[in-house]
Amino acid sequence: MRREGRKAYALLSVILVGLFSCVKKPSEIPPEEILARIGDKTISVDEFIRRAEYTIRPAYCKQDNYIHKKIILNSLIAEKLLALEAGLENGLVKNEEFRNYIRGRKEQAMRQYFYYDRAYNKVEPDTADLKGIYKLVGRSYKIQYLRLPDENSVAAFLKLYNQDGISFDSLAIDLLGDSIIPERQINFDDDLSNEFFDIFYSKPLEKDQLIGPVKNEDNSYLIMKVAGWKTSIIISDKEIKKRWNDVRDKLKNIAANHLYARQVSELMKGRRLKFNEDTFYQLTDILAPLYMKSMQDKKEALNQKFWGKELEVDLDTSYDQSIESLRQKQLFTLNGVVWTVGDFEKALQSHPLVFRKRQFSREEFPEQFKLAIADLVRNRYINQEAYKSGYDKVTSVKNYENMWNDNLVSIYWRNEYLNRAGFQENFGNNYMKAIENYLNPYIDSLQQKYNDLIEINIDAFEKIELTNIDMFVLQRNVPYPIVVPGFPVLTTDNKLDYGRKMEVK
Repeated sequence: MRREGRKAYALLSVILVGLFSCVKKPSEIPPEEILARIGDKTISVDEFIRRAEYTIRPAYCKQDNYIHKKIILNSLIAEKLLALEAGLENGLVKNEEFRNYIRGRKEQAMRQYFYYDRAYNKVEPDTADLKGIYKLVGRSYKIQYLRLPDENSVAAFLKLYNQDGISFDSLAIDLLGDSIIPERQINFDDDLSNEFFDIFYSKPLEKDQLIGPVKNEDNSYLIMKVAGWKTSIIISDKEIKKRWNDVRDKLKNIAANHLYARQVSELMKGRRLKFNEDTFYQLTDILAPLYMKSMQDKKEALNQKFWGKELEVDLDTSYDQSIESLRQKQLFTLNGVVWTVGDFEKALQSHPLVFRKRQFSREEFPEQFKLAIADLVRNRYINQEAYKSGYDKVTSVKNYENMWNDNLVSIYWRNEYLNRAGFQENFGNNYMKAIENYLNPYIDSLQQKYNDLIEINIDAFEKIELTNIDMFVLQRNVPYPIVVPGFPVLTTDNKLDYGRKMEVK
């Protein structure tokens, strides 16, 4: 198919259709309880828990005992102290790419707050719907399933099943060439899409009932048969209350997603994105091989140089030479305003692209690339609305921005200090040596230097309970999937012998 003959633009409001089935409910936003204050910087109880639980802690503070909990607090305070010591005019903060990265982190938090404030907080499930679904969620379905490659194969299957009366099992065995038909369990607690939740838990299903076809991300189709189910009976008040709340949360989430989709569609009404086909396909010719070089590291390859900096993968050195010749060329127009490839590259410094499909073929790359660009443009308009609403000033958004800024500035300043102090070894391989010989004494000196600016909410600290389970938490379908920065590897100090007790009103 000739590129010139392809339709070059799409209304963004149309592009939005079907996007929001993957939107997740944000965490409930409780009032921020301050755990520690270090000058104008703060650490909330929530941040302490997330920094301790949502990433891997080093062995010297991995346990859930009180000594390790104090090391965690000292490490988080040390991170803030290093950021203070680095000052506002350090080399990292002056770097434009770093500033764009932090702005991108902030704007992602603003969009999530937009969803929370404009959608999730505005809906409440209907009690009748709640009661109806509550009766079904105890079911754990066993299903048998087939994947069919296209619409023609689906039509052929349904004709044989409906008109010729051939059973699902017989058709499946013939198609598979095997007597074992794939099976899986479907539970209410699974991470089900809205579509699958509606299929299995909006109304009772019957044994041997055929379900589908359901279209998959790769344009194949799923046909399922209900092989049976088990019902989990709960009797305690605690279990009953939990199940009721789980159903309420799920329905609230679904309603919020629909409301959010309508609001964003209204926001995008009339916005027109028109691609310059020649430049677009020259760009895809450069990027597609990098993306498709392996299904395992495709995202890392783009993130490293074109999409962002969170993951490290070496790219072919020809990338820079190839892209240089395109930077001044028009990639698309947005409501008549020209975007060059260079403009697009700069936008990606604060918004790495997110592809809607996690797996796709080389032939699909141009279309998926266009959709990812459309989503970036959509998010820019959501950002504008979020700024107008003052969401950049919301406490949880500011704390999220500061958490990432202080973490990265502290790493920068730690490395600067170690270099000046004569530590020439690889930090990752020799971090205990660096801590014991260099960082522990340095952090002790900063604790004393900033002693009068440090307050600790001891009462709140005493109440915090942690686990010793390793976790690394990611979000799906967002430009920055890593939820919290890596744990600050700065000190093994387990004494709270500095600062003063915070007076809590």
